[in-house]
Amino acid sequence: MAAPPPPIHSNPSANFVSNWIPITLANLYDAKIAALVDACDTAALAQNQENRSAGLIQGVVNEIRRKIASHQRNQLDQDPTRIPQGLKILAQDLIIAKLKTAIEEELTEDERITLATHQRNLNRIADGTDVVDMPDNPIVAPMEPLVPPPAFGHRPPRRQNELNG
Repeated sequence: MAAPPPPIHSNPSANFVSNWIPITLANLYDAKIAALVDACDTAALAQNQENRSAGLIQGVVNEIRRKIASHQRNQLDQDPTRIPQGLKILAQDLIIAKLKTAIEEELTEDERITLATHQRNLNRIADGTDVVDMPDNPIVAPMEPLVPPPAFGHRPPRRQNELNG
């Protein structure tokens, strides 16, 4: 009788593949994004102004998470830096666009087309047409409407000539 195969890894959690991944400056610092991050963090900063890239990156993550949270079926990961793994390239492209805009660098036509496609995909997630992977540490997504609710019962003020006649 043959011996059983050795375990892949002695730590069972080491084989766990996360559905959601963090999007932070540290894990985005690859060749394409690194130059943009450096340019953004050094170009036209006022004295004592903090680097802008981390805030821009988190802003993109927040926007993705807001789109996910806007559909009642979706949940968010408790870690505010995490998004579904399948949206990593989308996030990277949106971050590149934000960084380029911050340093006043023009987007190419291909980049604009890609961004439009990504926005349509995010809207499909927001309206429930597309689903996202379940987060590893789920929390109930706070429901925030994408557009403000209509103001029922509100009338614009009448003009003077309408009152007189």
